[in-house]
Amino acid sequence: MRRYFSALLLILLWSSTVMADENNTGRLSGAWIPRKYGPISGGLIYAFDTNAGPPPLRDRARRVPDAVVMTNEKGKFTLQLPEGTYYLSTLKKFGSAAPGPPQDGDLHALSRDEKGKPVIYKVKRGKTNNIGILRQATVFKSPVQIISADTTAITGTLTASDGSPLADAVVQVYTDEEVKGKPAYVSQKTGKDGKYIVQVDKEGTYYLAIRAKYGGGRPQEGDTLGVYGGESAQPVTVKIHSVTAGIDIRAGQFADKRPK
Repeated sequence: MRRYFSALLLILLWSSTVMADENNTGRLSGAWIPRKYGPISGGLIYAFDTNAGPPPLRDRARRVPDAVVMTNEKGKFTLQLPEGTYYLSTLKKFGSAAPGPPQDGDLHALSRDEKGKPVIYKVKRGKTNNIGILRQATVFKSPVQIISADTTAITGTLTASDGSPLADAVVQVYTDEEVKGKPAYVSQKTGKDGKYIVQVDKEGTYYLAIRAKYGGGRPQEGDTLGVYGGESAQPVTVKIHSVTAGIDIRAGQFADKRPK
């Protein structure tokens, strides 16, 4: 499993930055100032490419953002993005300052218009689009995940190295067997029973990795990591409107081999 623990060092968990040629980028600028809460300092603004998937709705597959930026003390932000169109969501974390999925009690919102539809923001090369003030913010409460007839998902149980259920861990879904870079989807944190459900938008072949107590960046000595398949990542085939069940993953602990 060492090979895949090494690969996991390259994961950019929920802290993606735009790695594009600056000559092909533009900017989205604005401020997050909810009417009820005022300017949000240290808030996270997530951008999702509209061509990469549907809006990041709570009851759909949890997409990983294509870029993220933090607001300043006045709630202002500027995102540098490749030319294209994007959805924006906002998050103010109170339990941890690290990028990551929202937890109960955090402030969270998907930018929507007056009819409740997700707003699409345009980015043009070499231009700055000032989108004004984002006013929406609600206290996040984890949705109850319901498997319906049209659900496309992977389910299973996470266990620690001693075989006990693994809580407070997430499942990351990749399209690359090397499980490198930014995952395509991520689950909610597991509960005490270690069970997870991770929804995806498309059928296909996926590879799964897990990480507990993550916050992005390099794992620390003793961190809990794992890959479905153990010594070599095994593919998981998913059909549209079908649930692939029984994908159980046992974790191990990261041992830092760098020279002291």
